[in-house]
Amino acid sequence: MRLACADDLHVLLPLVVAYHAHEDITARPKAALAHTLRGLLDHPERGRIWLIEDAGTPVGYLAIAFGYSIELGGREAAIDEIYVQPASRGQGLGRSALCALVDWASGQGLVALNLDVAPDNPGARRLYARQGFGEVLGYDLMSLLLPSGIPPQAH
Repeated sequence: MRLACADDLHVLLPLVVAYHAHEDITARPKAALAHTLRGLLDHPERGRIWLIEDAGTPVGYLAIAFGYSIELGGREAAIDEIYVQPASRGQGLGRSALCALVDWASGQGLVALNLDVAPDNPGARRLYARQGFGEVLGYDLMSLLLPSGIPPQAH
């Protein structure tokens, strides 16, 4: 796994599009998606994106966004997306990426890593549980989607 930079946008964008198609996430125009990715790539204070590589070839990615929790006692990160291309699954790349992320986060002084997972995705649930993820506060994630705020030229 290696930290992505702005020069990796052309590699990252097709991986994100593939993940969104795989998860049936409503497709956004590529220009808008690129704008969103640049929001992390160009602003590391917001979060990070890593490319997951197999023998030096990008086959997936892991993206986190930072937050702050009074209840948990400080700076935290949400795993926003993790994806490994279907042809590269089953080789432990996702597990290795999560382990590397946990090591990195511990060294950054983060107090928690959070993620959401679909209830009908038992494989992902098992993977996350084996890495130590579990219900902590007993809450379900709820969201209110707000207007995107994306500049018109990015559409």
